[in-house]
This record gives sequence, C-alpha cells and structure tokens, in this order.
Amino acid sequence: MDTQRLPSMRIDRDPPQTQLRAWLSVLLAGCLACSSTASQGQSADDHDDPGVARYRLPLRYNAVDPGQAFRCYGQCQPQPTPGGYLQCLAACPGFEMTPGAHCAQDEVPPIAACFTVRQIPKQSEPSPGWVVLAVIANVALIVTLASVCASSSSQCGYGYTYPNGSGPPPPF
Repeated sequence: MDTQRLPSMRIDRDPPQTQLRAWLSVLLAGCLACSSTASQGQSADDHDDPGVARYRLPLRYNAVDPGQAFRCYGQCQPQPTPGGYLQCLAACPGFEMTPGAHCAQDEVPPIAACFTVRQIPKQSEPSPGWVVLAVIANVALIVTLASVCASSSSQCGYGYTYPNGSGPPPPF
C-alpha cells in the first residue's frame, strides 16, 4: 500500500478586522430578525384615541361614486399646501372625517386616500432660568469660535490671497 503524503496545510486565524466584520454582521442580522416580528397593530376602526382624527376618501370602494372620487383625488394632487389638499379632498364625494380613528395600513391609493391627523399638545414657555442659560451658552460659543478663527489664518476664511496679488473683485 502506497501512502501518499498530503501537503501540510497551514490554517491561519482570521485577522481581527474580518472577525469584527463577521461579528457585526451576525449582530445586525439578529437585530433585523428580532425587529421584523409581526406586531399587533390597531385596526382602522379603533375609536379610542381622542387626540387623533382620520380623514379618508375611499377610492376603489367609494359608496357614492368610485370613478368621480378617483378623478377628484387626481385633481387635488397639485395643491401646494397640506391644508389646501385636505380642503380639496373634503369636497370629493364620499369623503369622511372620523374622530378617534386611525388609518389602516392598506388605506393607500388606489384603495383610499387616508390621513391620520394628531393634535399636538400646546407647550408652555421655557422658564426664565433656561433662557438665561441659553444666552450665556451662546455667548460662550461665539467667543470660543471667534478665538479659534483668530488663532489660525487657515480657518474661518482668513488669509486668502488672490493670484495676481490684487484685492477682491469689485462687487458689481
């Protein structure tokens, strides 16, 4: 029996950068796997949130006139502001506003044009102490930046020369 000798193989460990990349990719894959689990969402018919309102124009299943609703939706697209867009949609047949309800995930064109509007709570003014602290911090920041700019001619736009040695071009 003739035994053939195999060449010796040298197994090197991965360099630290490769190990780090592999570890980070496993960590990223684990995070993505955990974040993609199905969650229980609220249905569009939940009426338990007093701070929201649903503005919806059913398009495909419009009870009044699906064709006219879709044409009206198309005519509202060039509106320049969100308020004007909602006012335009409100004039379409079958438009509805439901306080306390949210839009469902499938209420997107061509099924429906739906918007959930949240009421933002009015905030109080900051206390005078915070205003004084902000002014002092701004002054300190400006003084620091001015000293950094003054200490080096390569920063903040100082020290530029023109090719022919003349000054800046005239303003006109």
